[in-house]
Amino acid sequence: MNFTLWNAAVLPAAFVIVVLHLLLPGAGFWVGTVFALAGLILFGIPHGSLDHVITEKTGDGSFSLIRFLVLYLLTMLVYALFWVWLPAFSLLFFLLMSAWHFGETDLVTENPKQTFSDIAARFLQLTYGSLLLFGLLANDPQQTVDILSSLLVESSVLAGFLQLTETHSWLRFTEFYALGLRILLIRSAWFDQLRLALVLFAALFLPLLEGFLLYFCHHHAWVNLLRVKEKLYEAGQTGLRHMIKDMLPFSLISVVGIVILVLSAPLWLAQVNPVLLFFILISVLTLPHAGIMTRFYYKAAG
Repeated sequence: MNFTLWNAAVLPAAFVIVVLHLLLPGAGFWVGTVFALAGLILFGIPHGSLDHVITEKTGDGSFSLIRFLVLYLLTMLVYALFWVWLPAFSLLFFLLMSAWHFGETDLVTENPKQTFSDIAARFLQLTYGSLLLFGLLANDPQQTVDILSSLLVESSVLAGFLQLTETHSWLRFTEFYALGLRILLIRSAWFDQLRLALVLFAALFLPLLEGFLLYFCHHHAWVNLLRVKEKLYEAGQTGLRHMIKDMLPFSLISVVGIVILVLSAPLWLAQVNPVLLFFILISVLTLPHAGIMTRFYYKAAG
């Protein structure tokens, strides 16, 4: 990622939000929440709403939108049922899936000739993603435990996580160890590394959900959108208009669906923390999307 005004726009916005959080916590909370939700609507959700286009353009056979939607929704439904039946397993799976997906995105290289073997590259991706995700969750370990406690009641794992981060404070910054690994492995443009470093630094001062969304929307989703635009669409404004046209229908459907689920959640999930519910929704949407992006990066490298 090179320096452009669009790529740099998140940095002053994140700085203002951090300053507000430190000086005026009440105002900072609301401004940060609006910024996080705006990022989710503008980048987070749209970056998954192009999955049908990616599947069509990277597939080997004929493409059927109906077949794609049936398989996509069926995958989401099965995973949602697993959250009901096996919540602890589903949480572990979500963490591993997220670590893999984040690592795959951030450690991708433009050179198709990999420096490492395929197995070593996958291991490094998972290691990077695990360090990054642990750091984001450990920025505010007590809030993380409070959110997950409605899912894992009296869990020794949560107690161990809290004790570990309190005893070894260096574990609360593992996202920067991940960044160091990325700098060692990828000779990227200086602005790309600096931008990610500043996003992660800003997330240190924000509540859990806002910090996670700052990375997820304004780095992860943004980077994926740039790559899909570069690989699958024409250059310039023409390609951008075509991409927006493709992502708009499913983005709107997803936003409406999430709003309905969140508003109706008290009727059927009264005991679940609303922030946890948000992460569950993200996980259900991520499962089919992560598989499609793995195929996209495989095709792009080949």
